[in-house]
Amino acid sequence: MATYSQRLVELRTEKGISQKVAALELGVSQALLSHYEKGIREFNMDFLCKVADYYGVTTDYILGRTQSRAGVDTNAFEDRDEDEIFNTRSIYRAAILTQERMHAGSAQAGDYADILYAITLYRILFAAAQKGYIPKRWFSISPKYAQYASLAVTEAHLNDFPEKTVNARRYGGPEPKSIEAVIKGIENIIRKTSGNV
Repeated sequence: MATYSQRLVELRTEKGISQKVAALELGVSQALLSHYEKGIREFNMDFLCKVADYYGVTTDYILGRTQSRAGVDTNAFEDRDEDEIFNTRSIYRAAILTQERMHAGSAQAGDYADILYAITLYRILFAAAQKGYIPKRWFSISPKYAQYASLAVTEAHLNDFPEKTVNARRYGGPEPKSIEAVIKGIENIIRKTSGNV
């Protein structure tokens, strides 16, 4: 597991900012932040909470207690034989692993991935409301506009998707089987729905 000092350097580097900028925005001196990043000094609880909010990760991630930035069960990162099967479990695990990789590779790409996941979920919720599974009153924009606007936002984010900017060192080794299973599963659905592609 990574140390808190390694995590601080990793998160600042991913964000693409200097130590001076991070120190200023976190309200500490550059010298103090340098000591934190080198592991010379330990920070207090207030700083831990502030840095977690600043980088958008959990305190457990900063402390090196978990591989998950969002607080997902660390067992989600262990590859399983069943992940080769396209099912609900592999879909969830692929989503979690992809989101974590996107955030590790580029802060902006991670933010885009979060928005795309949220829009996809919004579209599912919208369809569920139209069929009576959840209340339509939870939606504040018209059904016709909601459908087209969500598509437009999705396309805009996909077209502007940023390149990977950081080498996500902790993701060495074989690629997770769940991600490949989802890709193959969806491609099979596409082929069945639209003919052989």
